[in-house]
Amino acid sequence: MKETAIRRVKVRKISAPLIMPFTISSGSHKNLENVLIEVELKNGIKGFGEAPIAAHITGEKIELTQKNLLSFGKKISGFEIENYWKLMIMAEEQLEKNRAALFAAQTAVIDAFCKTVRIPMWKLYGSKPFKAQTDITVVIGSAKDAFDFTLAMRRRGFKIFKIKVGTDFDADINRVMSAAKAAPGCEIYIDANCAYSAREALSFISELKKRGIPLSLVEQPVKKDDYCGLAEVSAKTDIPVLADESAYGLEDAARIIKGRLATGINIKLTKFGLLRAAEIRRLALACGVKLMIGQMMESQLATFAALHFALGSGGFDFLDLDTPYFLAKGLMKYPKKCAASNGVYDIRPVKEGAGVQPA
Repeated sequence: MKETAIRRVKVRKISAPLIMPFTISSGSHKNLENVLIEVELKNGIKGFGEAPIAAHITGEKIELTQKNLLSFGKKISGFEIENYWKLMIMAEEQLEKNRAALFAAQTAVIDAFCKTVRIPMWKLYGSKPFKAQTDITVVIGSAKDAFDFTLAMRRRGFKIFKIKVGTDFDADINRVMSAAKAAPGCEIYIDANCAYSAREALSFISELKKRGIPLSLVEQPVKKDDYCGLAEVSAKTDIPVLADESAYGLEDAARIIKGRLATGINIKLTKFGLLRAAEIRRLALACGVKLMIGQMMESQLATFAALHFALGSGGFDFLDLDTPYFLAKGLMKYPKKCAASNGVYDIRPVKEGAGVQPA
């Protein structure tokens, strides 16, 4: 067995409490509960990947994800990491129906490969990563909660606030108003997570406009399979409308891009895996469709994988990678200067791989 051959693969659950429940219209997280995969080479190099589990959105389960990753690990044992492209394709074939596992497996393989050739992961995607600031999510709760949280994050230096809506029209209007009051001059996004019909979404947007709230973005206003509704909202407002749940696969994304059904697409690596995500990015940019890089409930490991992809390759208009700021305790080790307390990311200090490993 050569020094760069895969010697063993380990899989385990990782968990951490959140500073507050992360509540959206379709469900809630009180803890981060994901799956970690570790790919170890004969020479001792280790690559890591994280499978973000969001059962209320994707239907994926921790136990099945662990099982699938262990099965994949057995299949790739003995392969040399220089054959990373074949390993990525093998992951596509075996983990197609478990996209969180697919993302984790591909990340671990690429992390190990980049460490082997001693390059940061972003160099696979581009020549010069840029600094960028993530938004911060204002979860569903009371208007006072929205005001207090937004004010606290504004004082830390956050400038973009994504407000979750979709449970109660009037209460949501009040929450958006409260958040905007706490952060004058800042950008305001809203994300309904499939909660509205097209008519309801347009009414909500209109009401906010009447009250003087200038929205910068509307994300997934309608049910995921309501492509007509998505197109209607996009056509009847001058605010960028992004598809998230409606774009779960390459075919979905291509349909949205071809039909101009939305202004943009939220690329989450845990929805697509690395190869599909790269293809959707290329297609979207070729057709003039805007892009957001987003995530599920993720630690710095999955977040940094997304950062290398987005900030290395470029072309992303919106950065939505804030879930590490909701962790009550650290799970990972990484260069602290890469993630400032005000939400500004800079991955240039990473020397090899993703730059993150379990603490």
